[in-house]
Amino acid sequence: MEIRRLIWATAVLVAAVVSCKKDPNNGGGGGNTDPDVITGNIQGTVVNTSGTPIEGVVVSDGYHCTKTNAKGEWGLEADLANTDYVFVSTPSDYSAPLVDGTPVFWKFLKDLTKTGDKYLDVKFTLEKITRPDRFTIIFYGDPQPRSKGAGFDNMGYHALDCCNDMYKDMREYVSEKLTGRPVYGIGLGDIVHRSLSLLPQHKSGMASTGIRNYNVIGNHDHDTETTTFPANTPERKAAAKFEEVLGPVNYSFNLGDMHILVLDNMIAPQEANRKFSDECKDGLRDDIWEWMQADLKYVSTDKTIMVCAHSPMFRSIGGNERSASLHYKDYKQLLSHFAKVHHWAGHVHSTMNYVDKSNPTIESHSLTRVTGDLWTNEYLGSNGTPRGYTVFDYDGGSYQWYFKPIYYQTSAFSGSYGGPAAAPAYQWRDWDYVSGRAYIRGTDPAKPLDDSYQMQVFAPGTYPGSNSRYLYANIFLWDNLWSLPKLTVNGRQYDMIRVTDKNYMYSLANKEIKEYYKANNSHLATSEYGFVTNNTESIFMTKSEFSESEFEHGSGKVTVKDRFGNTYSSDITW
Repeated sequence: MEIRRLIWATAVLVAAVVSCKKDPNNGGGGGNTDPDVITGNIQGTVVNTSGTPIEGVVVSDGYHCTKTNAKGEWGLEADLANTDYVFVSTPSDYSAPLVDGTPVFWKFLKDLTKTGDKYLDVKFTLEKITRPDRFTIIFYGDPQPRSKGAGFDNMGYHALDCCNDMYKDMREYVSEKLTGRPVYGIGLGDIVHRSLSLLPQHKSGMASTGIRNYNVIGNHDHDTETTTFPANTPERKAAAKFEEVLGPVNYSFNLGDMHILVLDNMIAPQEANRKFSDECKDGLRDDIWEWMQADLKYVSTDKTIMVCAHSPMFRSIGGNERSASLHYKDYKQLLSHFAKVHHWAGHVHSTMNYVDKSNPTIESHSLTRVTGDLWTNEYLGSNGTPRGYTVFDYDGGSYQWYFKPIYYQTSAFSGSYGGPAAAPAYQWRDWDYVSGRAYIRGTDPAKPLDDSYQMQVFAPGTYPGSNSRYLYANIFLWDNLWSLPKLTVNGRQYDMIRVTDKNYMYSLANKEIKEYYKANNSHLATSEYGFVTNNTESIFMTKSEFSESEFEHGSGKVTVKDRFGNTYSSDITW
């Protein structure tokens, strides 16, 4: 493995040297090998807040990349007719300045002064980070607010209140639990649902949390409203409105010893009416694939790469390989040369953590929708988890992550949305709400649903469709590097096995809500609204059934150890 990486790294180095001699876009030399000679039609500097030059910062126009010299200088020869901005890949010990909670690492060319046919003295000022070796990243997927003014639609409730609950939860969690360290957020796409006018509202909401927030573009963040596009408009134009508010959709930055690579892997087709569609294909367009290669030329192969894209790029629900995605073989081969790759995605609205023990270099992580399943929003995620997000803690080169449920609930089913006036009973759910705050049933309502809640255990006979003498557990972020859970009842230990039969792998939330709508609002229970039946990846059952006496009544504890050595347990009584 080490020999293979060394050969690949040597090849990349040779290619980079050659490109510096022949390609003015790599190295910024315009044919010059002297780093002090800067050429190109876009030139500038990168300095710190004291005005001191920063060497070795990667700068890009979205197509090519270059690196600053010892004087902090850089130059790019760009196709100005097709270039909208330039941006920096911030080093691990620096941050771009924050504007409304968003690190602004880019500059639009339209906002810069042009001298003749060139943009000169494009200056980036970066801020030093006090503790670059200790930070937290909050990953969240698919908030998808839609305007209340649109009325009830086929996506159910409009998630605006749910987003406000999310901002409030994150704000309190950061101030109470994550003090003394920078906290970053990465929204994994579908930041809104077609209503691009809501992007500033999301930006403002995340700014209120105290999080330095980055964003991924999702299929529903592409412009599907504009009807004035000429035929055959380049697909990147569908991202223009998103970029105007939240910045480039293909970019990178560095934290600790990790290189974070953010990609638009949603290919939005242009329809006959000249509008773009959000029924996107998966993969990387040619220009994005070329930029990805240019960016990674400057990254050492001993780094951990965190790839953030909206749709799963490698594995999806069930562990299925995404081999049909455009440039799949190319980007998989390129990334396999790095020490470790974690890919983070949303889109599928369900939690999935895939680790191939035979080839563990690339891992896939998909997150449930942070504002709940499309049909239930504020109550639960589509794979039976509470609404929530993933917290990734980094300390001195080591890291771990865990699930954080959102325990605020200020909205509810309401006839004002056009739906039923009351909520479903959710008999299987073991948390409830009092005064807008979630708590575990049977505990003190003053104690909120918190980050100790990493699993839900189902008493014998309560898991829908199951054999009544087996106990089930949903361990939200389980993957193959966790232990198998065990159940202890009256001193007797039961082994538990992962359920792989699709008869069991269905969405508990959707099953119950579908039955509810069938009884109360039948036009919403049709198959066209996509009630998924196989998106629960983390269900376990006892290997053997209970005796009759144990089934009648009992109590026990389910215990599991995560991949980082943390032990979680949950008590159950029936």
